[in-house]
Amino acid sequence: MEHHCKPPQEKKAFPWLLVRTIVAIICTFPLLLDMFGVKIPLGLQGVLATIVQFFSGFPFYVGTIWGLRHKSANMDTLVALGTTAAYVFSFYTIFVDPTRGIYFEVSSILITFILIGRMMEEKSKEKAASGMHALLEMQPDIARVKRGEEFIEISADEVQVGDLFMTRPGERIAVDGEIVEGLSAVDESMLTGESLVAEKEPGDPVFAATINQHGNIIAKATKVGADTALSRIIDMVENARKSKAPIERLADKVSGIFVPCVLIIALLTWVLWALIAKNGTEGLISAVAVLVVACPCALGLATPIVILVACSRAALMGIFIKNAEAIEKAQKIQILLVDKTNTVTEGTLNVEKIAIDEKYFPIIKTLAEHSEHPASEAILNFLKEKGIPSLPAMLAFRSIPGRGVSGYFDERNYFLGSTKLLEEKHTPIESLLKPLEEESGMLVALGTEKLTLGYFILSDQIKEGSKEAIDSLKNLGIETIMLTGDRQKVAQKVADQLSFDSFEAEVLPEEKATFVEKAKAKGKTVAMVGDGVNDAPALATADVGFAIASGTDVAMESASVGLMRSHLSGVVDTIRLSKASYKKIIQNLIFAFGYNTLGIPLAAFGLLNPIIAGAAMALSSISVVLNAIHLNKKTL
Repeated sequence: MEHHCKPPQEKKAFPWLLVRTIVAIICTFPLLLDMFGVKIPLGLQGVLATIVQFFSGFPFYVGTIWGLRHKSANMDTLVALGTTAAYVFSFYTIFVDPTRGIYFEVSSILITFILIGRMMEEKSKEKAASGMHALLEMQPDIARVKRGEEFIEISADEVQVGDLFMTRPGERIAVDGEIVEGLSAVDESMLTGESLVAEKEPGDPVFAATINQHGNIIAKATKVGADTALSRIIDMVENARKSKAPIERLADKVSGIFVPCVLIIALLTWVLWALIAKNGTEGLISAVAVLVVACPCALGLATPIVILVACSRAALMGIFIKNAEAIEKAQKIQILLVDKTNTVTEGTLNVEKIAIDEKYFPIIKTLAEHSEHPASEAILNFLKEKGIPSLPAMLAFRSIPGRGVSGYFDERNYFLGSTKLLEEKHTPIESLLKPLEEESGMLVALGTEKLTLGYFILSDQIKEGSKEAIDSLKNLGIETIMLTGDRQKVAQKVADQLSFDSFEAEVLPEEKATFVEKAKAKGKTVAMVGDGVNDAPALATADVGFAIASGTDVAMESASVGLMRSHLSGVVDTIRLSKASYKKIIQNLIFAFGYNTLGIPLAAFGLLNPIIAGAAMALSSISVVLNAIHLNKKTL
């Protein structure tokens, strides 16, 4: 099954939007200079304004025509209407009545600002789609499949259900399957998000794109192509992204009513002046003033300028906000689902408990030095910190994939690894049964052929600041739920330490997205925090997805907010910033609509000529900008 990140026409749209925006900025700059007393020839102003109006502003006319065909009005209609009125009236004043003011800068500035906002929005969508490429790159291109008595390399797409395929150490597994021969430890973190490698033996399942760490394994293909776990994750991310509703801007909702009303008022102004005051020329000027004052400069700036300020402030706080929808929805969050590993925990193993005589430490260190297993690495780091020396005289070292390691010291064979390894070597493990049942961490034991000598308990450590962040989220009235693919006992321990409202353990990747959907079905605004490929569907499905920067690119691109500081405090900061920003957006919209509500009647009655209308429009825009900038001083 072929996955398409984006329709071809969308890929072609952004370069044209970028060109139109750049041209608008270049042409509008001289018009701004004229506002500040730098004299620009009227002819040059007319040429520059024409380029902006009909080249850069072309998409607004297309949107207006589309709306007329569907008997509706939108923000494009409002922009096209207002800017065209200002543009046409400016030429009227140049050629017919030079005493009137010109408004080229009004139309050009509006078009430029709105294009910049749209460009940023399109760029964030394009960036998000690149996450699909990162997923697809994890899928191996080649599989080593048994044909006759030999294993030959074929395209992974050609593997059939039932084929036997081999995976060597360090390679990614080609398709989903079931091991029929070999022992290994497989890194499944891209699927499960958990730091511990999965010990595999015949009969255990393996999944496409996970990494075989030790020994050759031969597996029988059970799911291929679009049916693999990786393909299902890709499908879920795509479907979740498609199902997301577009940003519902208040301006777009109101424009459907506002635009026809403005047209009717402008037409009535002209007609009534001609009929009652017997002055069609003054009526036309007043009608144009109505259209100019209705031009949505402040309305067009109300939301984008706050988003721009909020995103800039967020960036200084180590928060990358991708779109306006995240700002709008973050302040409404009621439920926060949190992945465990790498999100509230460090994602690396550490020695938590020791139940072994220190005289065996040199033997353990020597064995651990010859192993690449994460558990060995954790024990080795611990022993290095204690300054434990290695032993030079080790014989017959052996690594048993999925079990542990062994070696001879003073003609005695020592085993370091899981209880399964000790059982296979006929070492009594009765003394390990109680810690196995009670301890929540990973147990690594040391034994000989006749005796268990002791054990280490390894665990993932809580990230600094996680507890404070959970407490802050609760103070904001947000329900916190931890989701993890880890064991029940491990999940219980972490959830209790951090005071989560609830938790779910042994959760599969597709189940995380299901948890999000169930919470949303209750009418709640739901957010998800995660870092791995396994979290991508849930991040894309949630109303707001927060991705930890230390995680995968796929998670970052599937989310709407990226947390550069890699811990939960960024979620708290984002929600507080969102609440402050949303208040500013509402205030700005009130300013903008208040200006139109007051200005249109004055213009209709001839009390507001186009020059004053333009000045009032500028003051309205300035008030919106200053209000947005004040967000930088707001204490969160």
